[in-house]
Amino acid sequence: MAAIIVVAGGVSLSADRVRLRSGKVVEGMFLGADSKAVRVLLDDGQVSEVPIEHAVAVEFSARKPAPAPAPAPKPATTAGAKPAVSSGPAPAPARAAAAPKIVTVPSGTALNVRLAQEINVDASQAGQVFKAVVDDPVMIGGSIVIPRGALAMLQAVKVEQSGKMKGSDKISLKLNGVKFGGMVYEVTTAYVETKGKGEGKKTGRKVAGGAGLGAIVGGIAGGGTGAAIGTAVGAVTGAAVSAGGEEHLTMPAETRLQFQLTAAVDIKSGV
Repeated sequence: MAAIIVVAGGVSLSADRVRLRSGKVVEGMFLGADSKAVRVLLDDGQVSEVPIEHAVAVEFSARKPAPAPAPAPKPATTAGAKPAVSSGPAPAPARAAAAPKIVTVPSGTALNVRLAQEINVDASQAGQVFKAVVDDPVMIGGSIVIPRGALAMLQAVKVEQSGKMKGSDKISLKLNGVKFGGMVYEVTTAYVETKGKGEGKKTGRKVAGGAGLGAIVGGIAGGGTGAAIGTAVGAVTGAAVSAGGEEHLTMPAETRLQFQLTAAVDIKSGV
């Protein structure tokens, strides 16, 4: 009996005969066995439990091979039509975008900018940042490297108000950076100094007549009177003079200023 249980327990559901001591045979699918009975699933769906002491042996039928998978359906074709034939090799994958070229803008390059906001010297202080835009594109080798309209960030380096000390209003500005194409480029430039009317005419004569100081190159956009622009003096300072009629210095929006790079800057071309 123990042998029957061991044999039956090690076989999956593929048995179909249980032989009894009486010579009878119970046919069906073997379900399992334990120390009390052998269970067989009959053809009518009933489960027969044969007492283990009545069973002599369990015979298992051979397993049926698994059916082969159905073939994949062929694509439908119109009568007389020929199957499509590839016209050539598969297209090559698209090339990655070329890396942007680095262009160096050399030291000494002039950057002309236009104020995007008014600067009131009486309400300004050192370290304050002002917005401007590049007014003339910077070109290297015949290509535009810094476009017109790029955002320019100016910073007040020194501010002097006439009400707090003897003399006229005075402000020194530098260009800290330009932004375009989603990139911000830090730059180092000479300072541009603008004075009020107190010593404006005297300083203007010095700038215009002094050898090596550079010529006055511009004024307020639109041709009105006001702040004029001087080129940089050496590699340290720039000069600009205000001859406006107001007691306190105000630089209107649209005022043009020129800064000169004192260090080269690398720009990503084509971004």
